[in-house]
Amino acid sequence: MIEDGFYGSGMDEYVSFEDWKKKGYAIIPAHPDWDKVPPGLRAFHDDPDGIRLLTPSGKIEFFSQNLAKYFPDDEERPPVPHWIESGVSHDERISSVRAEKYPLLVVSNHPHWRVHANCDDITWCREAKTAKVRGFDGYQYEPLWLSPRDAAARGIVGGDIVRIYNERGAVLAGAYVAERVMEGSISMDHGARYDPIIPGEFDRGGAINTITPHNKTSKNATGMVCSSFLVEVEKVTPEMMQEWKKQYPDAFNRAIDPAQGVCLAGWLIEEEA
Repeated sequence: MIEDGFYGSGMDEYVSFEDWKKKGYAIIPAHPDWDKVPPGLRAFHDDPDGIRLLTPSGKIEFFSQNLAKYFPDDEERPPVPHWIESGVSHDERISSVRAEKYPLLVVSNHPHWRVHANCDDITWCREAKTAKVRGFDGYQYEPLWLSPRDAAARGIVGGDIVRIYNERGAVLAGAYVAERVMEGSISMDHGARYDPIIPGEFDRGGAINTITPHNKTSKNATGMVCSSFLVEVEKVTPEMMQEWKKQYPDAFNRAIDPAQGVCLAGWLIEEEA
């Protein structure tokens, strides 16, 4: 698989597979005439009447003529983009009635220590305090960042196992308390490897998509809604964990690598030859 990836990436144009494997890395050189390559849209800038863009006007549009023409009734994706507090597809703001029950707003970024779920099992990355939080049960949980005030209000301290939840389900995480997070918000990266306790409803691995809104961006746009949705967070006690282990023994007895976490062995069924 590594060799296929090497040749599929075109790296063999710069270094042989044997030399790369021995050295451990390779540097892709810059284009020899990089300083002569024109920046994007330069031709349009120089001749906006002769070099047209793919918009109806041929120019940069702040008012989308195509959206106005084809989707005039889409209140959540109007021709001029602007802030929309809530709409027919989403009501995930602190101004919502739902915020009385789920008062925290999630920010879900691209992860710092992996690419989506790829590279989540690199052990030296996990040495970083912000990569994973090892709980009292030995499991490495996806970090959930929250402010000291929000943490104190819920009896949470750094290193605690916490449950982040809304009406769509729940996800377990490890508390990372920091002033870098605004009060009323929490931050939990997406892309953690899925380790379901109840498939589609309750996850241990930190897969925040378990509880993201199920609707599309708007009725005419199929984009995912991964950030800015309402949740509540509570501290997980040993008693709660013991009760879940009794209710869902298969999920908690799944093979886990002590260094890398969720692993293939937890999902493979070995058959006799």
